[in-house]
Amino acid sequence: MNNKLVLPLTAALALALPTLQAAPADGTYSAKVNGHNAPMTVTVKIVNHKIDSIDTSKNLETIGVGKLALGKLSKRMVETQSVNVDNVTGATLSSFAIKKGVRDCLTQAGAAKNEFNKKVDTYPTKDETIDTQVVVIGGGGAGLAAAVSAVQNGAKVVVLEKLGYLGGSTNVSGGAFNAVDPKRQKAMGIEDSEEKFYDQTMKGGHNVGNPELVRYLTTNAMRSIEWLESLGSPFKDKIGTATGALWQRSHYGTTPSGNHYIRTLENFLAEHKDSATIITDANVKSLIKDKDGRVIGAVAENHGRKITVIASKGVIITTGGFGANVELRRRVNTGVWKEVDLGKGIGASTIQKAAQGDGIAMGKNVGADVIGMSDIQLHPCGTPGTGLMEHIRTSGRNRLFINENGDRFVNEGAARDTLCKAIFAQPHSTYWLVVNHVRYPGRDWVDRNGATIADMASLGAVVEGATLDELAKKTGMDPAKLKASVDEYNKVATGKVEKDKYGFVANNKEDKPMTEGPWYAVKKVPTVHHTMGGLKINTQTQVLDAAGKPIPGLYAAGEVTGGIHGANRLGGNAIADIFTFGRQAGKVAATAQ
Repeated sequence: MNNKLVLPLTAALALALPTLQAAPADGTYSAKVNGHNAPMTVTVKIVNHKIDSIDTSKNLETIGVGKLALGKLSKRMVETQSVNVDNVTGATLSSFAIKKGVRDCLTQAGAAKNEFNKKVDTYPTKDETIDTQVVVIGGGGAGLAAAVSAVQNGAKVVVLEKLGYLGGSTNVSGGAFNAVDPKRQKAMGIEDSEEKFYDQTMKGGHNVGNPELVRYLTTNAMRSIEWLESLGSPFKDKIGTATGALWQRSHYGTTPSGNHYIRTLENFLAEHKDSATIITDANVKSLIKDKDGRVIGAVAENHGRKITVIASKGVIITTGGFGANVELRRRVNTGVWKEVDLGKGIGASTIQKAAQGDGIAMGKNVGADVIGMSDIQLHPCGTPGTGLMEHIRTSGRNRLFINENGDRFVNEGAARDTLCKAIFAQPHSTYWLVVNHVRYPGRDWVDRNGATIADMASLGAVVEGATLDELAKKTGMDPAKLKASVDEYNKVATGKVEKDKYGFVANNKEDKPMTEGPWYAVKKVPTVHHTMGGLKINTQTQVLDAAGKPIPGLYAAGEVTGGIHGANRLGGNAIADIFTFGRQAGKVAATAQ
């Protein structure tokens, strides 16, 4: 007797053939996911069972960082029909967010988990040696300025950037650029001079900045603005006052944030590919010296392989500061903030995670001297928990610093260290930043960072009140004290009082009375913002050794250097610094013999 099991033909075929998966159904699907800054909506359109388009336009990610990652990964996923693409280094949370959103949409369309999941990104594995004339380590604002300047001065350049995109901390800065501008300032009735700029920079830095470097900065900042304009980076006609700038000389680009400048420099380098090579995800590990002690190149790690760049004319370090290095900033914190724990409880605002002090360590390893390492700046407008400045980013006018009780407690136009020290003295070391329709004309008015009050309120970040009584109730402030604080400010803003008890003096070109709602308030805390110490340089941007002598072949610019800002940087001076010394470094290195 034959005891074999006999299956129906259809069942037998089912066992013999692989399981067929249902293709995702055509249609448009949306998913809400948490981005880096806020929840966002990802919309995927399926056509002929394939990913046709990915829309992430409803997001509040950072320009030049998160937004860049969303655009880059959207394009890559459509091209490869896979969600399994590599994250953008430095924008990990935004990268994860879009991939989760797309996967959620595909699931809604009926796709199986293993569909659209093939590994698509591959990289060279062979070590490489590149010969060039100038190598720039760090592709932030200072690095790109140096690269463009070097190309303009006839050199071939290689830029090595640690992250997966260019721009560094400049990308996420407010973009304020201090310079004495006779044309724009005169048109607004603003009196200024290079001597005043120099004096305020020296005094603002507690008179410990290097006078020669400060003088070079303040006399060449306007030339840097003109240089950027010549490259196609226009500025607004209106001059503002960045937080802690101490004077109305802050210039702003015509598009949002410091990314305005980065795009211009990127475009220039893209148009000069014969002279400029950019390598991202290139983590420089060491500098190379020849037998005579000259710095002649750098060694970087790139997706597991080694890249060696030999530069015949010079090496420029533009790796930024060390504000994201909690251990280092704690260890060197013996200056202005020695009584404050600069550990993880104090967040980092415009500082990228890559700001670990790598360039400082590289320089020291080849004999460079450092200066001002204890000079760390806090910014008064960080967000509790993250330290970021993504909600109601304002400069120094038409805003009030109000503590939890409803009291004003400081001159809002003071230097940043003064503001932060005053905040630390308040209940819970925090305060409410209060603005009204003067700064935000309506809930749907889009600010220079692309956000609205409606967006921020939906995240629970901003409190709204039609009246001061309503705002006080929602924030827990004493309504009488809040009203008295606003009245106190308005007496100066309307000219009834020349100066208040905090030293606030109104600027009739900028300060407006705050008399009517709607009112908006956002909780703020001090946050690590900038490190003023670093490699010691001269006005030629040559890196100096302990004896004050230049190290042959080595240059530096930007936040990796020390001695320019002293113990406190004026708001708006960092952008002036990176472009003024960055273009100088590129020129000097390119023309070196």
